[in-house]
Amino acid sequence: HSSPAWLKAGAEARSGIAGARGTARGQKLVVQMVETFREHMQPAFVETLDAWQLAEQAQMPLPPIMIYGDDVTHVLTEEGIANLLLCRSDEEREQAIRGVSGYTAVGMARDRRMVENLRDRGVIRRAADMGIDVRDATRNLLAARSMRDLVRASGGLYQPPKKFRNW
Repeated sequence: HSSPAWLKAGAEARSGIAGARGTARGQKLVVQMVETFREHMQPAFVETLDAWQLAEQAQMPLPPIMIYGDDVTHVLTEEGIANLLLCRSDEEREQAIRGVSGYTAVGMARDRRMVENLRDRGVIRRAADMGIDVRDATRNLLAARSMRDLVRASGGLYQPPKKFRNW
């Protein structure tokens, strides 16, 4: 089932890539939505995942990671949206994430010039870049505010697991 979003994501992910890796195809969207600080002011963005230490302590062959960073296509925070599909290198990808990480240690370690360049290219978009007054930026502007809305917006292509259905 191809959708315009799936096809656009595939085109963005493979733009400028030659050979077999550049073959046209769709790309699933994996959007990480997170506030920069969690409960008790714990930063959501960290330099190293706890999963690495846990794997070492428990002598696991791999760290227990649910979603790998290279699978994430977009990061959405109160600071803006980073479209990681438009990044041309791992360094750009890192700076795009730092660019929406706010006042966390990760965000404060950003390369300001590179983040501004990414913003100029549309990799990072702030509310103002989309014509939205920050004072008006509430959940009411979201196209989908619930799992049911996501299913409707996808035309039925997205079917969440039963535990995420609230209807």
